[in-house]
Parts: sequence; structure tokens; C-alpha cells
Amino acid sequence: MENELRAIIAHLESCWNRSDSVGFAAVFAQDADFVHILGGYYVGRDQVEAGHRIIFDTIYKNSVVKWDVVKIRPLGSDAAVVLTVSELEFQQGGNKVTLQTRPTMIAERRDGKWQVAAFQNTLIKDANAGAVQERLASDHPFKGTPPKSVGSGS
Repeated sequence: MENELRAIIAHLESCWNRSDSVGFAAVFAQDADFVHILGGYYVGRDQVEAGHRIIFDTIYKNSVVKWDVVKIRPLGSDAAVVLTVSELEFQQGGNKVTLQTRPTMIAERRDGKWQVAAFQNTLIKDANAGAVQERLASDHPFKGTPPKSVGSGS
């Protein structure tokens, strides 16, 4: 279990660093729940992919993330909570910005395969976080609204 869950985190990190929204979303359940850093809520793999495609093309273009697993807490043989910390570096207004967050993932094994059922990313606040969060919120391409999925007609 632990190796498979760590592999999902490594996969997410690798896909992020390649700006691969399709690969990033591939490990999410079709009906996954996702809460992004600003509190926006996405339902389903398609919205996770569309949201990440938008940020990889805009605010987080050429960004680099590093995830570290802090704890894996099994919830039986087919579910687990994975607590992580991450550091994200990107350019904003010509300045290098570094954000630290605590992504939390709930994974479940369906049909013998682990996938992300729920995910929440929480910004770690420090003395400068207020200004960083304000700039992030003002520059973010969407403010808590799910992106329109490609081909969804929405």
C-alpha cells in the first residue's frame, strides 16, 4: 500500500513539473472531489484536468513543485489518507514566489487500482503569507469556480 501511494505522489509531482494536466488528472477517480489552494471545488477527473491545464498555461506556467509525504494513514485495506507538504516555486510579476502548502489526499483502491478519491490543498501561512495570498488570489485565473470542461458543453 505505502509504495503505491508514494508512487501516486511522485506521479503528481512529475506531471506538475512537466505541466501535464492529463497525466496529473489520470490518477484521480472519475468522481473525485478536489479543493484547490483558494478553496475552489472541482468534482470529477475532467474538472481536475481542465483546472490544471488552465493554471499550467497561466499563473503556474514553468512552475516547479516538490512534494514530501509526511504520513500515510491506512483506513482499512482499500483506503488511506496521505498527508504531504509541498513547496511550489513560480514567477509572478517578474518575481520568484515560493508557496508552502499541505496537500491532503484520500486514496482508495477500486478494482485493484489505487486512485485519488479526494484532495485538498491548504496554504501554509507565515509572516509574509497574507501579501502572497492576496497576490495569488488576484492573479489566479479562476476564483473558486470550477473550470468548464473541454467538450462538456458547459
